[in-house]
Amino acid sequence: MNSNRPISTIQVMAVIVSTIIGIGILSIPRYMAEAGDSGAPLVTASGVPVAFLGCWFTAAVCRKFPNETLFVFSRRLLGTGLADIFSIFISLFFAFSAGITMRQFGEVCIAVVFKKTPIEAVILLMLVLVALSIRRNIVKFTYVHVFYLPFILLSVIAIALVAMKNVDVLNLLPLTGNHTTFSSFSKGTITSAGLYQGTFVIILLVPLMKKPQQILKAGTVALCIIGFIYVMIVWVTLGMFGAQETKLLSYPTLEAARSISIGAGLLERFDALFIIIWVVSIFTSIFTNYYLAAYSLQQVLRHKDHRLISSFLLPFIITFSLFPRNIFQVYSFASITAIIGLIFLTFYPLLLWLVSLIRNKGAISHE
Repeated sequence: MNSNRPISTIQVMAVIVSTIIGIGILSIPRYMAEAGDSGAPLVTASGVPVAFLGCWFTAAVCRKFPNETLFVFSRRLLGTGLADIFSIFISLFFAFSAGITMRQFGEVCIAVVFKKTPIEAVILLMLVLVALSIRRNIVKFTYVHVFYLPFILLSVIAIALVAMKNVDVLNLLPLTGNHTTFSSFSKGTITSAGLYQGTFVIILLVPLMKKPQQILKAGTVALCIIGFIYVMIVWVTLGMFGAQETKLLSYPTLEAARSISIGAGLLERFDALFIIIWVVSIFTSIFTNYYLAAYSLQQVLRHKDHRLISSFLLPFIITFSLFPRNIFQVYSFASITAIIGLIFLTFYPLLLWLVSLIRNKGAISHE
C-alpha cells in the first residue's frame, strides 16, 4: 500500500454520501410534492442524472491530474489570475452555503427542540464545533465522515423501513402526478439535482486516493446510494400523508418519523432518534462546506495550511447565517444558492476538462 495515498475508493464514497445527506432530508418531500404531486418520487429520481453531469466532469478532469488538487492544476490550464478568481468564488460559495445551511439548522432546532434558545446561540455553538473539527488534514477529514456514515445510513433506512407499514399505495397514484406540467417537473428536477453538489468534495480526495482512476466509480455509486435514500424518503412520506398534506408540512420527514412506532409502546419516539441522526448529518455537511471554503482560500493565499484560514472565515460564515431576516428568506437564499452551485460546479469542471483536452495537458494515472 502506498502510504502517500491512504484513501480507498469506499472511503471516498463514504465522504460523498455523508456530505450530501444533510439539511435537505427534512424538506425534500415537500419540494418534490409541490413539483410533481403524487409523481414526487419520479421527480426526485430525475435529479440524479442531472447531478451526475457535474460529478462526471469533475471526476474526468481530476483523473487527468491525479497528483494535484483542482486548485493547483487549474492554474496551469487557465492561468494563475483567472484560476485564483474561480478559487475565490469557490471559497465564497461554500462559505455562504455553510452559513445558510447553518441557519436552516438553527431554524429547525428552535422550532422543534430548543424552543426558548436564541438561534444565535445554536448557530455559534455548532459553527465553533465545526471550526475546531476542520483543523485537520484531508485524511483525518475523511475518517470523520467514514466514522459517522454508518450511524446516518442505518438509522435513516431503519426509520424508512418501519414507516412502510403505514404507506397507502393510493397516495402514490398516478405515478406521474396529477396535472404535472413540464415546467413544474423541470423545476423539481433542478431542485433535486441541487441537493447533490457535495460531490465536488472529490477535488480534495483524488490526490490521496490509492486508485484515483476509480473516482468516477466512487462518485457514481455514491450518487446512486443517495438517490435511492431520497427517493425512499419521498415515497414513504408521500405514501403516509398524500401529496396535498405533504405540501402543507414544513418538515414532512420529521412528521413521518413522529407518526411511526414499533410494538405496543416498545419504541414510540422515532422522531427523537431521527433528530439525533439529522444533527450528525448536518454536522458532516457543514464540515465539508467549511473545509472546502477554508482549503480553497488557503490555496489562493498560498498559505502553508488552512487552520488559520478556518478561524478567519468563522465570523464571515456566522454573518452569512444571520443575513436572512426571516425563515422565508432563509429558504429563498437556500434555493438560489443551490441553483448557482449546480450551474457553477457543473460548468467550471467542464471548462477545465475542455481546456485540458484542447491543450492536451494531464497524465492519466495507472496506479
